[in-house]
Amino acid sequence: MHMTWTRRLCALLLALLLALPLTSCAPAGTSVETISPEKGKLLLDAGKAVLVDVRTKEEFEEERIPGAINLPNEEIGDEAPALLPDKDATILLYCRSGNRTKDAGRKLQDLGYTNVLDMGGIADWPYETESGAPEAEEPAEESAQDAPAGILSGITGTDLEGGAIDDSLFSGHALTLVNVWATTCGPCIQEMPDLAALHASYADKGVQVVGLVSDVLGRDGAPDEALLADARDIVADTGADYVHIVPDESLFFLLQQIFAVPTTFFVDETGAQVGQTYLGAKSEEEWAAIVDELLGEAGA
Repeated sequence: MHMTWTRRLCALLLALLLALPLTSCAPAGTSVETISPEKGKLLLDAGKAVLVDVRTKEEFEEERIPGAINLPNEEIGDEAPALLPDKDATILLYCRSGNRTKDAGRKLQDLGYTNVLDMGGIADWPYETESGAPEAEEPAEESAQDAPAGILSGITGTDLEGGAIDDSLFSGHALTLVNVWATTCGPCIQEMPDLAALHASYADKGVQVVGLVSDVLGRDGAPDEALLADARDIVADTGADYVHIVPDESLFFLLQQIFAVPTTFFVDETGAQVGQTYLGAKSEEEWAAIVDELLGEAGA
């Protein structure tokens, strides 16, 4: 049987799951996730991460990775750094050898940053570097074209029946609950009837539920028909009759950041994330309380 990265991950963490409440396919933790320089460069080349050098100003000017901003670890205090205004952005940390990134990452998580990755030390960076004081950039007016895209802006893919999907899926909805699930994840499947009920009860309030099934691709990256059939059976059995996205390459970097399922987040009409990311399954009533709060904040 083909195994995707999600299946392998859940298998590796099975022993830990036995000691935890069955609300997700992996335990939530406070440690900062590590990432290799190779994967880090992929994120940076795709414009999917903010690169942060947590060494001193002197070290930064001596040698740094191009595109990095300098935020010394000792300057991260009790308030969110002005250099990092978006707490839901993917933040990629590096230092000299990989020690300061661990401390800086934990401090940023404590300040509410939701996507902090530790790339270790510049000593392990095999690509180009630069030196000297960074040139000051002239301020420019931001146009709509230059504005940062949302987490799901510009996506493509198909649904479980092969129909085309793009980010127009979110148009006309003040909120879309996006639930990342897997066919091998028991808590995911147990939660789906509650999500279906939520989808139905909030339809007239501009809220919808969308599933993103993470483990239906084969080793070649193409949808696997046997795995798709499993997913369709689960949807039918649970009554989860909302749209379920089968990912393609436009969602690769999002899935790289999902370390457990179910993972759930909300987006607006443009595909930009609203609020925080949630790990683990919840009841219809728990999701309804979160939706009501988000609608209230948006004035909907």
